[in-house]
Amino acid sequence: MAVDTFTWRTQAQPTGSENMSVIAVQFGDGYKQVASSGLNATAQSWTLSLTDTKSNVAPIRSFLQKHVITSFFWVNPWGEKKLYRVKADSISSTFLAAEVITLSFTFEEAFAP
Repeated sequence: MAVDTFTWRTQAQPTGSENMSVIAVQFGDGYKQVASSGLNATAQSWTLSLTDTKSNVAPIRSFLQKHVITSFFWVNPWGEKKLYRVKADSISSTFLAAEVITLSFTFEEAFAP
């Protein structure tokens, strides 16, 4: 099965975060031991938005709805092509006028299609 790619342009100033999963143990003498939690301990998430006409936003919204469970490729602002999924409940629409919409959503890094 082919993996889809998100190719639409988004607004400037996307917000990204890197969530690092670690296991830490603090001992009574002040020593703290920290280790990576699993193979993919660091995962990125990106909050994005775009503004366009209703007819141009509709196919993007449809793509986002289909990719909450299924992974897709996207080249993040760092220039890294990685697998992502749309974060559940992150898609929101703001109607600026009858035919102009701002669509906001969040991508979470995925590690399997």
